[in-house]
Amino acid sequence: MATVQRFSRGRNAAIFLDVMESFMSSSIKELPRLDADGYYDGVVACMTGSDGKLQLAASAVNADPPEQDGLHFYKYDEESNGWTAEAIPTSAAECVGITLPHASRTARVQKLRALFRAFTDGSSTHRLVQDATTLALTVEAIPEKTVDELRSEKKAELSRAFSTWYDSDATAVSSLGWRIDADSDAKANVDELVLRLTAAAEGTTDTFRDADNALQTVTLANAQTMQLEIAEARRAALDHKWELGAAIDAAADAAALEAIEIVFAERDFTAAEEETE
Repeated sequence: MATVQRFSRGRNAAIFLDVMESFMSSSIKELPRLDADGYYDGVVACMTGSDGKLQLAASAVNADPPEQDGLHFYKYDEESNGWTAEAIPTSAAECVGITLPHASRTARVQKLRALFRAFTDGSSTHRLVQDATTLALTVEAIPEKTVDELRSEKKAELSRAFSTWYDSDATAVSSLGWRIDADSDAKANVDELVLRLTAAAEGTTDTFRDADNALQTVTLANAQTMQLEIAEARRAALDHKWELGAAIDAAADAAALEAIEIVFAERDFTAAEEETE
């Protein structure tokens, strides 16, 4: 039994020595490694045997590595045993035409995914698109809006601007000499003020806070003046809204629509009073 063990240990030692001798007579060469799509993906160590034959590692090619500049991807060209440089996109427009398979996790595809998202996030000219079937990612230019689409958007903008002015932002310069709010709440407050002073004894005054938060003492006549001016200011704004709507309908192109400025200005009743004088 002891003889068999000595023979076994001797044989293992011989095998080990043969392996070591083979390894020592071999040389290591770093060669380019390709990703699943054939692009340069770093280097991998390959061994040259004692017989001089190169033992290529998986995905390695026997070629010189590309001279990297950080601005390109490099695809291996088997025919020339060289590399084709492909510029790394620097804008959303340069991403158009590139498709990123959903399952791919190569370093190149991961970098492109990050660029796709960065370039399209908040972009008004390009958008990220995922195929409903394959889930692949692409970037495409956002089609220019038609004149009718732009017209609808302009009308919606007009409606929002008028509602904001009418309900909360409306003001006017009263002929009484101070600025007054003319929005929905202000109208209700002045209507109530008129009712109170109408029901009170003749000559009664009340206090009223103007648009600049200053307290004003007013008579029934003053309250009625502000009531009328608020109504006129709101009516003028409504007329202006209709004028702007007509201009939007008549606009022939995008430039004409863009040129329409949607503004509801403060009505100045002191100017009207000066003209009368």
